[in-house]
Amino acid sequence: MTKLLPQILLLFVLFCFSSTLLNAQDFDTACQNSQPFCSDASLELTFPNTTGDLDGLGEVGCLNTTPNPSWYFLLIDEAGDLVFDIRQWMDADGDNRLDRNERQLDVDFIAWGPFQTSFIINCEDELPRGCDLNGDGENIRPAECANNADEPDFYINDEDNTNIIDCSYARTSDDNFIETFTIPNAQTGEFYIVLITNFSDEAGVIQLEQTNLGEDGAGTTDCSVLEPGIPQDRIATCGEFPLTIEGRFPASTGPPAVPAAVTFQWSRADLGNTNFVDIPGATFPFYDQVNSNGIYRLRGFDASGIEVPDSPDQVSVLDVSQITFEVGYTITEGSFSNNYTLTAEVSTDPIVENEGFTDFEYRLDRDVNMDGIFVEYRAFQSSPVFEGIPAGDYRIVARYVNCPDNERMSVDIMILGYPRYFTPNGDNFHDTWNLINPEDQPIPALVYIFDRHGKLLKQLNPTGAGWDGTYNGNLMPSSQYWFKVEFNEQADRDPNRSRKIFAGSFSLIR
Repeated sequence: MTKLLPQILLLFVLFCFSSTLLNAQDFDTACQNSQPFCSDASLELTFPNTTGDLDGLGEVGCLNTTPNPSWYFLLIDEAGDLVFDIRQWMDADGDNRLDRNERQLDVDFIAWGPFQTSFIINCEDELPRGCDLNGDGENIRPAECANNADEPDFYINDEDNTNIIDCSYARTSDDNFIETFTIPNAQTGEFYIVLITNFSDEAGVIQLEQTNLGEDGAGTTDCSVLEPGIPQDRIATCGEFPLTIEGRFPASTGPPAVPAAVTFQWSRADLGNTNFVDIPGATFPFYDQVNSNGIYRLRGFDASGIEVPDSPDQVSVLDVSQITFEVGYTITEGSFSNNYTLTAEVSTDPIVENEGFTDFEYRLDRDVNMDGIFVEYRAFQSSPVFEGIPAGDYRIVARYVNCPDNERMSVDIMILGYPRYFTPNGDNFHDTWNLINPEDQPIPALVYIFDRHGKLLKQLNPTGAGWDGTYNGNLMPSSQYWFKVEFNEQADRDPNRSRKIFAGSFSLIR
């Protein structure tokens, strides 16, 4: 059954051309003023429908008529496939839930995408009203568009040859209360425009329920677009310019009711500054020529030219590949703990820090063979803390997250300790036992080795060759041996470098 309104049946053919021009103007204005839309897992979000515009926009895609069109936009958060049910009903008690006694309303829709922003400068050109079955780019007609209820794969397989992403209307009164909307292979940051009609011309609410939420390969929508202003507080770029930034000040039913912003103005100030200067021509809710660091501010004004309550809002932009910073560290445990916790400490420009650009990541490198060659020991991680570290030589490498162009490293970290075992079998691996990193001592360390009965076997020079596992030229058996060391604590844990004594044990393995 094709849906036609009585008013449309009464139109004369001689008015078709002028009606098309009027629709084109309305189409652009309505599309540009689309409102944010998303699906939440708790199903607590609903959005108002439109009434009082039965003429609508005429034939659009698979929709023969578009009475009371409501325009929305979606932003993709997690990439993947998204499948939705769209419902519309009279929410008598205002609880945003479809109750058994509440009457459902007919709902039809068409959606386009993906787009870089939610604001389409020329909707009439960017949002086709028809499909192109032969793909020649000519004679794009609504009559060629399929209803997804009849051909479920028509838009999924892009048989329309346009950027219409999906379109559906119910053919019978038995199935007109739920429409299925699919976005295949959506990518993070993509926007989609959705037009939803209200055939009954009765006030109600619209709800978008993602039915494949949590399934393998499912994407999600970003509900941050519901908040007025710019979704991000800061944007870090690794040398990639220009950037596009976007914000909206959507309408709110309140209380108190807040009108939507319909005109906009972007301005800019240097980081750490508040001297904003308007950017000429930047009067859309997005700005796609961000080419430098700075604070970008968006103001919004309603149809009367009055600045809306949540305006202005701003976002800080920084090329983190160019920032300078130093990498320090702390060690929690004293020497000879043999199980240390290293914590990286990054210090950078106070302006950078004050603007909140503190998302660094950290890698730990180690000189495994004590030959001056450092290799990755722990991969990059968001936490600056590295636990369970044995004695040895290390470097901490830090960078702003996902920006390899600005890696910095700490000084070499020499942790004083000892090996837990050695194997004097002549294979040149662990053939002798000695302290690890004993060189940095203002007074030479003293090391004494004992057998299990407390007999002194060796007084060891910690900067020498080490103990080879012999006593008076005789091989000592595999066993546990004890040692005592007198040393000065490392300066990074004790600025006074106090003299201390430590006793421990190690294994001789043959």
